[in-house]
Amino acid sequence: MTHQPQKLLKDIDPAKVQKFKGLFNAEVTELLMEGDEGYEKSLTRWSDNAIKRAGIVVQATCLDDIVKTVKFVGQNNLDFAVCGGGHSTSGNSSSEGGVVLNMRKLNKVRVDVEKKLIYAQGGALFGEVDREAWKYGLATVGGTVEHTGIGGLSIGGGFGYLTGRHGLTVDNVVGATLVTADGQVKELSETVNEDLFWAIRGGGPNFGVVYEFIYKAHEQREVCFGVLIYPGEKLKLIVDAVNESLKENAGPDHSISIIFNRPPPEFQPVIMLLLFSNDPSEQVFRERFSTIYKYGEYVKEIVECIPYPKLNTPANAATEFGDRKALRDAHISTLTYSTAYKVYDSYVKFTNENPSTGKSVIMFELYSYEKFASIPSKATAFAHRKPFYNVVILQRWINEEDDPIVYNWAKNLQEIINLDGDGDESIYINFENFTEGIDYKGEKLKRVYGENLVRLKELKRKYDPNVLFRKGTIIWP
Repeated sequence: MTHQPQKLLKDIDPAKVQKFKGLFNAEVTELLMEGDEGYEKSLTRWSDNAIKRAGIVVQATCLDDIVKTVKFVGQNNLDFAVCGGGHSTSGNSSSEGGVVLNMRKLNKVRVDVEKKLIYAQGGALFGEVDREAWKYGLATVGGTVEHTGIGGLSIGGGFGYLTGRHGLTVDNVVGATLVTADGQVKELSETVNEDLFWAIRGGGPNFGVVYEFIYKAHEQREVCFGVLIYPGEKLKLIVDAVNESLKENAGPDHSISIIFNRPPPEFQPVIMLLLFSNDPSEQVFRERFSTIYKYGEYVKEIVECIPYPKLNTPANAATEFGDRKALRDAHISTLTYSTAYKVYDSYVKFTNENPSTGKSVIMFELYSYEKFASIPSKATAFAHRKPFYNVVILQRWINEEDDPIVYNWAKNLQEIINLDGDGDESIYINFENFTEGIDYKGEKLKRVYGENLVRLKELKRKYDPNVLFRKGTIIWP
């Protein structure tokens, strides 16, 4: 099936654009075009290389704004993007000359304490969800950076500190309100529009705009969070300590992450261990990580017992807005020193030779996988229900001319890390860059969706046959 290229706003009759603008209450909903006050700010994204100059930006304030925008885009076959938190590093939340639906004003969060449910509009950030739920001693599974938008993360998978206990974010979505490509509003759950409900839990941005998510909420106490900092020459000791800890004291309520970075003010390469304990007791924290502490050799220690919402703030310094960014990930089934050494050596060498990349970070997220791996792979569109750990490669740099060398470096790292996987080289949609023209019909798409790709294609034909939603990991009918 052949699909026509999507048009830009300049390609259609200006009278149609004016008629579209007239559909909105200008006192409530802003529609911004170049030259309008607020237009430049509306283009801001987490990553500078994701910034594009939209033909028009709709600052949605209600469900009907979404419906009107989707219908207008579909009727005119326009390039279309949805922006929540704006974290997409490949620019999938932006459009060069097309229409952007900005969801950030749709950020209301409410909690049904009795039913233990969180209702969050699609433009909310996970920090906003965390803080509202915490008022009632509740939490759901979100990301590890508080300014991440809930939309992209929740339809892609969603790993976080509570994954060991409660699974992925998609495993905690119990309902949603979706605007489909034809502008229809559909309520989704296990018993209503079940096929679409299945698809949005891991199928990415292929099936519509989520106006509201409903999350399962869990009782949540304060937590303990620790950071141990080591010099690079202690890598072998760290890997041994972590592997022993994972073997002797694995569990759903604590996790270890290994980070290679260059923190201020010295900006020298170091290795950090991030230690998380889902318990308010420092004594329990030290017992859970007693194996790590037995090895010693760290040069700095920070341990805090904190409210849950604060857990997702330590990463703010390493993930602030600005500069150029890209994400890649790899999956490992085991942590080996040989691979860790190759990755660390490459990281140090590359960032030494290319100083503008010094804020790049590599993180081995060793969250317990038993919970999410126990769910059948066909239960949700997220197919990777197997034991694995994510390794996240966050590239940060300054100059556009350096794009090729940075991308190639990260790709090489990904290939090195995948050697410790199980051979299928699966890809996690939320930590990978996808742009139009990528091999959507071939192997890369299969690595994202696995055995669920066939059903997802069928649903794409049913709900978006003209492929209005073309950003991200696009499933062609």
